[in-house]
Amino acid sequence: MGNGILCSSAAGGKENSMYFDANDFATRLQTLRKALGMTQEELAEALNVSLEHLSKMERGKRKPSIDLIVAMACYFHVSTDYLLMRKDHDKVDSRTKLLDVVAQLAEIAKSL
Repeated sequence: MGNGILCSSAAGGKENSMYFDANDFATRLQTLRKALGMTQEELAEALNVSLEHLSKMERGKRKPSIDLIVAMACYFHVSTDYLLMRKDHDKVDSRTKLLDVVAQLAEIAKSL
């Protein structure tokens, strides 16, 4: 099963299998960080974690604590469901794109 953790839930009489995948989480975390134009060092400082810890999470080698997941969700303005299981990804992807455009506009404004 790799880096995934299986959990099952009953919904509407059916059993759905869902997985937390550390590699998928790593990709989401890295994408969110880059969308804000942040380095790993800057994000590690903002989240009050070591650079080594953040680096391992972004490589799928370490899983975050619940407290850190909540802190990340607040920091990036996304749901914990998105961070853990990629729920509501359309909303988050749109937000990430919007943040990217805002960052580009900020750079243009600086040059004026």
